[in-house]
Amino acid sequence: MPLDFREDNRYAHLTKEQVSQIFKTEKRLRQFLLNAPRNERTAAFIWAYDELFRQCPWHPALTENSGTANEALIQRHARTFVPLLKEMHAHTVLEIGCGNGELSLALARSGINCTGIDVSSERIRRLEEAETSNLRFLQSVATSLPFPDSSFNIVISMQLFEHLHPDDVPIHLKEVLRVLNPGGYYIIETPNRHTGPRDISRFFSDKPEGFHLREYSIDEMYQILKKNGFVLKKIIRWRTRAISATQALIMEFIWKNLPKGVRMKRSFGLGNPLYFATSN
Repeated sequence: MPLDFREDNRYAHLTKEQVSQIFKTEKRLRQFLLNAPRNERTAAFIWAYDELFRQCPWHPALTENSGTANEALIQRHARTFVPLLKEMHAHTVLEIGCGNGELSLALARSGINCTGIDVSSERIRRLEEAETSNLRFLQSVATSLPFPDSSFNIVISMQLFEHLHPDDVPIHLKEVLRVLNPGGYYIIETPNRHTGPRDISRFFSDKPEGFHLREYSIDEMYQILKKNGFVLKKIIRWRTRAISATQALIMEFIWKNLPKGVRMKRSFGLGNPLYFATSN
């Protein structure tokens, strides 16, 4: 059963008509993206995201209390990721789909050289004023990274994977492998489809119909990464509890057979995990 948008803090301040307009716009643009020929897809994604924000300037991605002005959110990202990445000896980090820039800014403040990219020119325009000597932002799509080989020892994407065209996933992963140093890590946060949909569709439908072009289970992520040159080393639940890929697969096998209402309330950290993958 669809959720009530008023129970989501990101949307609660909007009117029913505004939320409905976001859903209708994303649903229409989704079909445009899915139908775009491969050689036109880069331009299609850039145009579609900017068009969404033009038609829905009240969209939470533009208006929510986030971004470089939200110090509490920046500090929360710092507490979660900085110790983790310091332990991994991160010195050059690429964040793909940096959104409003909170994570990139948190990492840069800790002394890590960080580059954030996003498909939306509107977002990048807003972020450029936050650039420093070890922080820069560029407009780019995830399937054609404008960097030389072996440029970063960590690549991160938060809530990006589900936005990729399914046919572009292998291309994206090939690009990530190319820009990663040997032995580098790709850290991915993406919602588990067994708790989906997790985009605007959750207020209207039981399946993704917006900009989440495909949502993935842990088992599907494991197979996709393996097929495209990565080894899934571990998964972190609730961003703090690390388990092996094997443990996560066993847990998901049991958990996914619970009724959806139970899965939504008790995800056991499997609903939105962090995947840690390295080249095989």
